Amino acid sequence: GIKCHVRMGNNPISRWKMHLLTGMYTARVDEKGRLSLPSRLRAALSSEEVVVLPGLDGNHLMLMTPDYFENQFCVQIISTPLALMDKEKRQLMRKIISPAQYLDVDSAGRINIPQSQRESVGISNKSECLLMGTGYAVEIWNPEVFAKEDEDCTESVSDLAQKIYEEEKN
Repeated sequence: GIKCHVRMGNNPISRWKMHLLTGMYTARVDEKGRLSLPSRLRAALSSEEVVVLPGLDGNHLMLMTPDYFENQFCVQIISTPLALMDKEKRQLMRKIISPAQYLDVDSAGRINIPQSQRESVGISNKSECLLMGTGYAVEIWNPEVFAKEDEDCTESVSDLAQKIYEEEKN
């Protein structure tokens, strides 16, 4: 991963020295439901514990450090004390935060993702999965589901970047 020392304005990540999670890897879930994290991802996560939760699109899982989950990710959802009064935020909390699981990384660099979470995205014991570093999280995909998702994305990288730029500019 790339070491990231962000120092921009009042960016909430500026106080952290994080490694960006990058790269695409294939891995196999063993017969006991354990997933061995590639060494580069383990080094970038630099944590003996990770959090696994449903991906925002509902078709993959996300893996992140507890620090990022608690101090950045959840803060975006629960941004104010009144968040509990907002119906959409409560629904998002139930679908994303409630099913999140803290997992130990064992001495061999493996995590045991709960069966219900794996099955919800089409990953079973002894199956292959795709791990993708996306900056501050790792997405865990069934390769066939990802291939379809990637195929369905018809916008070019340039068009996607331009859209994000325009939204941020406004």
